[in-house]
Parts: sequence; structure tokens; C-alpha cells
Amino acid sequence: MARSTGPVIAAGAITAANELIFAPMAGQKITFNWRILPATAGLALALAGLEHLAPKFAMGLAWLALATVFIVPFGHAPTPLENASKALGYGTKVV
Repeated sequence: MARSTGPVIAAGAITAANELIFAPMAGQKITFNWRILPATAGLALALAGLEHLAPKFAMGLAWLALATVFIVPFGHAPTPLENASKALGYGTKVV
């Protein structure tokens, strides 16, 4: 297994968990976006191939993808940070 595969699988797992667990906890009805699974597998394969040519670049892209999952909404649900803040009771209410 390539070194870049771990962060990519973690990014896919966080995105899937966001739609299956965190979005319903925040009070949203979201259908699961099944395209997350093949997209994660395709990215893992592409970065594993790129790792043969430029290992540091492929690892950097993998970690960047993992960091991006937290702040950019992928799929049908808002970002995990938004869902976590809603589930914890923090909102955008202005008093």
C-alpha cells in the first residue's frame, strides 16, 4: 500500500461519516452520496501512481485533501465543522 493511501482513505471516511452520522445529528435529512466511495478509490489509485514519480508531492496532495475535507463541503451535507458546531449547540444566532 502506498503511503498516500492512508490520508486519502481517512478523507473519504470523514466525508462518508459526515453524511451518514454528523449531518443527521445536526438535524438535517441528507441522502448518502454513493459517489464518495469510487471517488476515494480513484484518488487513492491516482496518488499511488503519482507517488512513483514524485513521492513528496503525492504525500502533500494526500494531506491537503484530508485538510480540505474539513472546510469544503463535499457531497450533499455541509462541512463536518459546520455539522459539529450545530450538533454541539453553537449556531450563527446574533443576539
